[in-house]
Amino acid sequence: MSTATAGFESWLADLEGAFEDIAAPALGLSGMEVLHRHRTPPVAQAALLGLTGPEGSIQIGLASDEVGCQSLARSLLGLGPDEGPLPPPEAADAFCEIVNIAAGAFKARLRDRTTQLQMGLPIYIHGAVQATEQVEVQVSEVRFGDARAALLLVHPRSAES
Repeated sequence: MSTATAGFESWLADLEGAFEDIAAPALGLSGMEVLHRHRTPPVAQAALLGLTGPEGSIQIGLASDEVGCQSLARSLLGLGPDEGPLPPPEAADAFCEIVNIAAGAFKARLRDRTTQLQMGLPIYIHGAVQATEQVEVQVSEVRFGDARAALLLVHPRSAES
């Protein structure tokens, strides 16, 4: 992905667009609002999914607090407000599935600009994704209806970072 390294800023916009693309059809939500961008990952619950290609790998993710995770997971499953909270394992699986669906939309947006990316399996974590000397994290704070969340793009640091 060396040809794409300089373009990771635009990849965050593509990630936002991918989640916007799936908001209505997958989550039944009218859309997604981008609130702001930064580089400090939240301490939250997150689903991450790796995408790899011949030139390297990145991860994309979705993070939120317990209320946001429940809200988005319930939206994916088409559950109404009177149906109660999901058990934690079911909420985690649904949250991972949201990232899996978004990864397909993300790959489609990048199709003409990078080599073919292969999707890994999503994982669910509690905590914060950490940047390192080799890895950078870009964050887009968003809102899906009443649910606040953060979109995460984890990628190799470029020389100028």
